[in-house]
Amino acid sequence: MQYEWSLYASIFLLGFSSLFPLINPVGTAFIIQPYLAKLDTAARKKLVLQIVMICFLMGIITLHFGSYVLEFMGVSIPATQTAGGIVIGILGFNLFNSDSTSNAKNEANDVETNSAFYPIAFPLTLGPGAISTLIALGAHVNDKGHILGPKTTAITLALFVVLVIAYVCFTNTTLLIEKLGKNGSQILNKMMSFLVFCIGIQMAFTGI
Repeated sequence: MQYEWSLYASIFLLGFSSLFPLINPVGTAFIIQPYLAKLDTAARKKLVLQIVMICFLMGIITLHFGSYVLEFMGVSIPATQTAGGIVIGILGFNLFNSDSTSNAKNEANDVETNSAFYPIAFPLTLGPGAISTLIALGAHVNDKGHILGPKTTAITLALFVVLVIAYVCFTNTTLLIEKLGKNGSQILNKMMSFLVFCIGIQMAFTGI
């Protein structure tokens, strides 16, 4: 029994340490700030909760069925990384060249009235890197088809904890942005947009 708990704890730590730097709650919070900048506190919390729930649902589906879907469609993980990297790169390029002041309100209204799925939940929060990792983790901790097996449950718990941290970071980014001031926040937004572009290029090259 003690060995089993030790095993499950190690699997949880494996999942957490693999997913945390890829989802990167702190860094992603600054990246998605332009989309949420004009929302009030209540609307922001509601939207962020929706984003986190979408990511969790996507993560669960990917963990359990991702490898089977890719195999059925004949798509490899490197191809997924390349395609996702291209999408992220284009998104970062558009953000970098946009007028952050005028577009922030439009982006926020679009996200609020349409869907939080793209681009915040995917690919900015749960991107190709995290999805590929979840597929690999699902294969690594194969519970012989049991959806609620203890090993996959440990990975699921790790994903849940990372997304709880993301929720806290996403809902409190405004506090730090206010301390930076208007010019500081614009500079930070440009830096993060360029970083998103670089991440996309790196993912695309990794897939290649």
